[in-house]
Amino acid sequence: MGMVQQVQRTTDWDRYFLNIARETATRSNCIRRQHGAVIVKKRRIASTGYNGPPSGHAHCDQGACPRARSESVSGWGHDNCIAIHAEANAILFSSPTERDGATIYITGVPCFGCAKLVANSGITEVVTEGEPYDGWQDVRDFLLDCNVRVRLL
Repeated sequence: MGMVQQVQRTTDWDRYFLNIARETATRSNCIRRQHGAVIVKKRRIASTGYNGPPSGHAHCDQGACPRARSESVSGWGHDNCIAIHAEANAILFSSPTERDGATIYITGVPCFGCAKLVANSGITEVVTEGEPYDGWQDVRDFLLDCNVRVRLL
């Protein structure tokens, strides 16, 4: 009887870094949606980020989220969310040199605000996954106009 040889499959780099972004998202204390981002340059992780309130602010899962209480708080919507998005946190915790020519891997398609930050940060590529939202095509076109490559896996 012949021996069965098992071939170990390796994860491609995009999936590898998106998996790390997904794991980073588990640090989020947002009760609505957890997102993660990883900035990578030459296959080295420069920075990670996840969505949540600023340092020192009470956590969303501890009742500090006005959006979660939106039924009782008039005027609180997406624009008034206290959380800093994953992409913004990853950019904040990296240096300009680390971002120059880098790729950002994101667990969901970026909002327009984060797209502006990415476009001005030195990052040259966005790799993301997930369901596009209404208006995503405009955000994608904006990034492309700013010479940022976009790949939705």
